[in-house]
Amino acid sequence: MQERVVVLSTQSLFAEGIANRLQQHLRQVEFKIVDPRQPDTMAQIIAIQPSIVFLDVTDLEAVRYCSLSKLLLSLPKLKVIRLNPQQGQIQVVTSEQHRVTEVRDLVDVIESSAVSSG
Repeated sequence: MQERVVVLSTQSLFAEGIANRLQQHLRQVEFKIVDPRQPDTMAQIIAIQPSIVFLDVTDLEAVRYCSLSKLLLSLPKLKVIRLNPQQGQIQVVTSEQHRVTEVRDLVDVIESSAVSSG
């Protein structure tokens, strides 16, 4: 099965340019451009079932119209790559989920994060 990546763009040349360049290196990945201003944006994204969504943080309409929380709740294994061309950085946001029934479960999550980042 081919991996799918969604690029949220309201004509962001930067985001679409990144997708175009990545397509040259990742031929097994299918890139889809989705305009987040459309009323059925979330339904479109869910139907595509992407593993990654690109979001240009300087594309203010894309940021405003597409809720990061809704994306992460709707697609639990999704990675959102927030592109910031002004700072030359990316931020990877995931929706890693854990079952928590008591404080010890939360402590375990915090401790495992501290170990993996240290």
